[in-house]
Parts: sequence; C-alpha cells; structure tokens
Amino acid sequence: EQYPVGKDMAGKRRPVTVHEDGTVTFYMYAPNAKEVQVAGAGGYFSNEKITLESDGRGGFCRTVPKMHWAMHYYFWFVDGERVCNPDAGISYGCFTPINTFEIPEDGVDFYYAKEVPHGTVHICKYVSEVSRHLKECYVYTPYGYEQDLDETYPVLSLQHGVGENETGWIWQGKMNYIMDNLIAEKKAVPMVIVMSNGMVQTVTEKGERIVDFKLLENQLLTDIMPYIEKKFRVGRTKKMRAMAGLSMGSLQTSIIGFKHPEYFDSLG
Repeated sequence: EQYPVGKDMAGKRRPVTVHEDGTVTFYMYAPNAKEVQVAGAGGYFSNEKITLESDGRGGFCRTVPKMHWAMHYYFWFVDGERVCNPDAGISYGCFTPINTFEIPEDGVDFYYAKEVPHGTVHICKYVSEVSRHLKECYVYTPYGYEQDLDETYPVLSLQHGVGENETGWIWQGKMNYIMDNLIAEKKAVPMVIVMSNGMVQTVTEKGERIVDFKLLENQLLTDIMPYIEKKFRVGRTKKMRAMAGLSMGSLQTSIIGFKHPEYFDSLG
C-alpha cells in the first residue's frame, strides 16, 4: 500500500498511526466524501488544514513529517464540515468533544500505566446548592483505600484549564497513573484527589458568559468539599488540604487559596 497504516485488534484501520520515526499517518473511511482534511488546534500541531489523499477504495490517507511529542488536540473536516471522528480517540477540550492523539517523548514514562498498584477513579454526582444543578466530579482514591478502612487521607482539589472540564485531568492528564507511579516510588504520600468542573459561569449585564470566581469559591467550599468529607475518609484540617491547578485552574487556585489560608495548607 502507498501509506503504512496501523490496525486495531479487529483488523480495522486506525485513524491515527504514530510511526517509530515520528511521522504520523491519518486515515478516514468516507466513501461518499469528496475531500477529507485534518488540522491541529494550534501549538505543536498547526491549525492549517492538511488534505488527505483518496486511496480509490473509499478511504482517505496521508502521512505527515515527524511531529513534536505532545498530546495533540486536532480536528477532522469532511467536505469542509468539521466533525469529531468516533473511531479516533476523543476527549473534552477547547469547549467541545475533540479528537486527541499522543506522541510520546523519548525516555519519559512518568505518566504510563505501569506494573504498580493502581488506585480507583470514582465518578460522583452531587447537587450544587450554589447553582441548583446536578453536577459531577471525579475523585481519585489511592491503592489500599478500600482495604485500610481506618486510614484518613490528605485531600487535593485539582482544577483543570480553560475549555476543559472535570474529565481533563484523567483523560488528557493521566493524573491517576502519575499518582500511582509517584506513590509506588514513595515520591508522594497516598492522597485523595478531587477534580471538579471549574467552568462556573454567570451572565453579565451585556449578556456575556464569564467564569464567576465567587460562585466557584462557594461551590468548592460549600458544595464539593463538604460532600467529599462526608463520602470519603479525608482529613478535615488545614494541614490535610491542598489545592492546585493548570492554567485557568492555577488562577482559581491563587484567588481561592490565598483568600482562604485558614482552609488550605498548600497551593500549587
């Protein structure tokens, strides 16, 4: 074949194949399409569209030169219409369900799923007294949590970046694997980590939707943390609480954390 394309366990062609030399092959089966393109969301994968070539059998394929290591957000376009490819990896980012793929960095494996004891990721539902909505948060408990029933754990509130949601630290950030590895290497103490949705918005007088940091603060301290303290065995003192975040989440950490030094002992 003109382009080497990887296949999954069922023998189906993979939409994205990362080769050992760093080149990447994109493939989509779209027999009714006239044109298929891909483009990144910016950064290491440019948002300039790349046109795939027809293989004459209903598929469109192209291998691009070596790409920089990263977790890449990217888009598919079929006859000019942007689509989310259901056959490819999907996360939530850039304010939408979006396709992703990863090119590993040589010699870096701290976020890999290794042969170590693994913790559990819980998907929890709670009713927000602030917004009156049924909301969701992801909670990581370390290996041993279900067995050591007398143990109380420190708790970290971990905030995501703009355009993402509570799923980001798991699906894109691989936080659970990172913590499993750090704990196994004794570089971190076992802890409970709470990932909630930081896109708490309000509407301005001009009709614009903006992130409301006061509402977020109330939701975190009034809704989420009391829920976590009731449902999980976490410490209820300042020394046992921490908050950290990425991008927008780091701003939220700064604003809320420094405003409540009596509540959080560590910020990141």
